[in-house]
Amino acid sequence: MEKMFQLIQKARQSKKHLWLLNRIMNHNVRFNKPHGFQVVKITDEHVQTFAPYHKKNFNHVRGIHACAIATVGELAAGLILMYHFSPKDYRVIMSNIHIDYHYQAKKNIIATATLSTVEKENIVQVLKQENKTTHTLTSEIKDDAHALVAIVKSTWQIKDWSEVRTRL
Repeated sequence: MEKMFQLIQKARQSKKHLWLLNRIMNHNVRFNKPHGFQVVKITDEHVQTFAPYHKKNFNHVRGIHACAIATVGELAAGLILMYHFSPKDYRVIMSNIHIDYHYQAKKNIIATATLSTVEKENIVQVLKQENKTTHTLTSEIKDDAHALVAIVKSTWQIKDWSEVRTRL
């Protein structure tokens, strides 16, 4: 996981490392590969992930399936946390997800998850005092025409490894 953390850091500034990150994620997270999920952008404050409008992602009415929409939002949120909190120091795991669907996705979609500097500082302060915290991130899912498809709110537990009872 530490190598993945380092790769996420490098992918922020390098197209080659972003390409490599996507290849490794498709290999290590086998669920993602047939769906075509990709990381498209990493900055200090947000991560964008992509899901294509293609048959493997369709629901019964040829829109992008609700679970694919949820996954692309969760992926963006998880990656922004992995960008800021090294898996060497912290276990980051999703504890809750809530999705509000607004519009049927009939085009490619992009999820954008943000973590502001203030939010990060607040998380760090709590971690210094209690060694664990939860934080809810919001991912906006939009289609190619910039129509709001869904809002994904995912709650994440961030915990110092010294507090973790179950191990990998």
